[in-house]
Amino acid sequence: MTLVYETTTRIRAPVQALFDFHQDPANLHRIQPPGVRVVEVVLPAEWRVGACVSVRVRILGLVPQAWEVRLEEVCPPTRLVDVAVRGPYPVWRHVHAFREDGPGHSTLTDRVEYQPPWGRFGRLLDRVFFRPQLAVMFAWRQWRTRRLLEQA
Repeated sequence: MTLVYETTTRIRAPVQALFDFHQDPANLHRIQPPGVRVVEVVLPAEWRVGACVSVRVRILGLVPQAWEVRLEEVCPPTRLVDVAVRGPYPVWRHVHAFREDGPGHSTLTDRVEYQPPWGRFGRLLDRVFFRPQLAVMFAWRQWRTRRLLEQA
């Protein structure tokens, strides 16, 4: 059974700027929470359906983590969807939804459909470990995104 985590924030920036922000690889480094360092990002030549993005991170400087995601949807300027081909979660589908929300404002919704690692044990840990971890990570990422776009 797939679990869902979703969070939304309002940003004082046009929807196109929000979409463009998510396509700039430099911003991946800028929005990571403390303790998560992006070591390497390998981007496709073109942001299109089927293209793959590889990311290597280090958590707390010790734990390496490698992700490879395939772009499932690219709908400028309202939606990006990536699906993990390789990563710590057996199932990971991340929908980035961007919606205009008044003059010069937009909303960012991150929706993740996931299965925690470690089977049944991971599902038991979801409420005390994985979901809180996702909440902290996405709260930080959305805060940083909002701050960077609103300062631009």
